[in-house]
Amino acid sequence: MTGDGINDAPALRLADVGFAMGSGTRVAKEAGDILILDDNIASIGRAILYGRTVFRSIQRFIVFQLTMNLTAVGISILGPFLGVETPVTVIQMLWINIIMDTLAGLAYAGEPPMDRYLEEPPKPREAPVLTGDMLRQVGGLTLYMTGLCAAFLKIPFFRNRFGGDDGPFLTAFFALFVFAGLFSAFCARCEGMNLLRGLGKNRSFLAVMALCAVVQVLLLYVGGPVFRTQSLPPRLLLEVMLLSATVIPADLLRKLSFGGK
Repeated sequence: MTGDGINDAPALRLADVGFAMGSGTRVAKEAGDILILDDNIASIGRAILYGRTVFRSIQRFIVFQLTMNLTAVGISILGPFLGVETPVTVIQMLWINIIMDTLAGLAYAGEPPMDRYLEEPPKPREAPVLTGDMLRQVGGLTLYMTGLCAAFLKIPFFRNRFGGDDGPFLTAFFALFVFAGLFSAFCARCEGMNLLRGLGKNRSFLAVMALCAVVQVLLLYVGGPVFRTQSLPPRLLLEVMLLSATVIPADLLRKLSFGGK
């Protein structure tokens, strides 16, 4: 509903979305949900596009948040059964929470608007924010990341790659968990098969992911006893990063099986 006069106020208030004109009466402006400052009906389309973009960004953030949190809970529960009492320390978890909460919020906030959003039908008021596709993605990513981390802790091959010592081995696990989470962030931002769609327009996402990766590497080498880390040979660190990157093909296979776009 659009309007600018006093007589439009009841309809603006009862409408799902009421657009009041900037030059309209004060009553109409207060009754409307959105104020069109330039009195241009075409601005409604831009407002819808902006709203749908924000909604999509929130959904992507939720997928990433749930994936990281559920994986962290799963590893914390399975760790003692796999012979590792504390796979992730409290200080390490604080850094992971910074990635999940503050930095991820900044990363997804810069998602660009896509014209294809305007081709989607309107969503009912009672439509859930967490959709079935999102639940499948969260479940798939969580199962794979938890399984990957559990296999890393349990299979002797991985421990032997780091000399069998807890220090380098648990440092590598910390790196595995964080880098797997960063790669899952790329999966969460795109519901289809093309993970690069619109990526170049979201420089904040690329900057945040690069910052997290750099800080994570620095923590591995200078974190010391505080972060329970030891220096890893660059070759072994690269192997850990490549192992973490398998999150992407695993999620693409899930999307392909469910008809990814």
